[in-house]
Amino acid sequence: MAAGRRDPWPVAALLLLLTGSGLAGAAQAGSARNPGKAAAAAKAVKATPTPTYQIEALTTAGMGAMAMGGAAVLRMMLGGAPAPGTTSNRTLDLRLDSPRVVPDPRAEHRIPAGLAMGEALALQSISFERGEPPTLPQEPPSEGKLRMLLFRGCAETAGGDQPEITTLTGLTAAQRQQAMAGLKALAALPGAVDAAGTSGRWPSTNESPPVPPQGSLVGSHAVVSTYAPEIRFQVSASHDFLAPVALNSETAAGGAQRLSWQVVPTALGYQATASGAGKQEGDIVIWTSSEAPRDDSWVPGDLRAPEAARLVQRKVLLPPERTSCAISAQAMAAMQGGTVVTFTAYGDTLLLASPKGEPAWRLSLERRSTATRLVGAALGSPGRGAENGEPGPEQPKPRRGFNPFSLF
Repeated sequence: MAAGRRDPWPVAALLLLLTGSGLAGAAQAGSARNPGKAAAAAKAVKATPTPTYQIEALTTAGMGAMAMGGAAVLRMMLGGAPAPGTTSNRTLDLRLDSPRVVPDPRAEHRIPAGLAMGEALALQSISFERGEPPTLPQEPPSEGKLRMLLFRGCAETAGGDQPEITTLTGLTAAQRQQAMAGLKALAALPGAVDAAGTSGRWPSTNESPPVPPQGSLVGSHAVVSTYAPEIRFQVSASHDFLAPVALNSETAAGGAQRLSWQVVPTALGYQATASGAGKQEGDIVIWTSSEAPRDDSWVPGDLRAPEAARLVQRKVLLPPERTSCAISAQAMAAMQGGTVVTFTAYGDTLLLASPKGEPAWRLSLERRSTATRLVGAALGSPGRGAENGEPGPEQPKPRRGFNPFSLF
């Protein structure tokens, strides 16, 4: 490494190890919308033997594109400034995968009128031949001087065993390999494949039309392509977009941040995370509402009601009737300001398969609603519109995000 060059490996590796598998999954999916699929992210893109169609329906509120989960928080920590957004947005991410290879592949998702986006969404499709999986860098991340301080739970006062401090010192070989695998996924390198196949995606470009604020998935759908069986399915109101999260915060007398929100109808549970630069040079502070051990705190993307109930029981998720939580005073005191909190409401996943006797296919419709905002000293007194990520009349503009790469 050239003299004077700063090494980003330690901070990124620790971010991946501490925040779990979600960031890697989001990177592999090409968005921040898929925090439960990390294992696939660190591997080559795999052509499925059965055609599959994945739909991710996300409702966002707060700081625009920042309101999209853990990977968006990482982007801000890497120096990206939060962009104030509208009250809420609805987004779709569609992906059709098939083992068939055809010339000039084409696919479209024929949508109900209630989505108000025309008659169909055209998926950009491409066929690929067998390739080689990407190779991970052989150089292990340097230990550096970074520490990550983890606080957990909704109490205004953290327990005596907090924070849990993680550094790269003493990591096992398996943990270092896990970190580097996640880094490879985050790098969003062109996906090698281990089998031939065809994949179609929507949106295909940044210019793809947005989902109207009142757009609804309810109704009849059909996915028609030249490389997979026709997929017909119905979406009921119970699997429509989740309602937006109205997230509020206020500072308690002891310095804790009290978070409050309204119940999100049909949500199975909630999870909140916060992050910011520590006051000691080289520190990153993470807080999570989960009380479970770090490695057990991730939530699968294809969450179903039975698993959600188990996660609530294990205190990974907050129960769906709950409307408040607190970032402990100790967690807030450990941060130097500009704390970013992301709140996620998880909906039930619709899982379908082809009728017996027809060509095989599988479908999943995953649903989440997120809100992201700044809390604490960087915002001052909350003003009107703060719950939507819009600066109130007495609020300064949010400062540029913390860049942990500058620590090395």
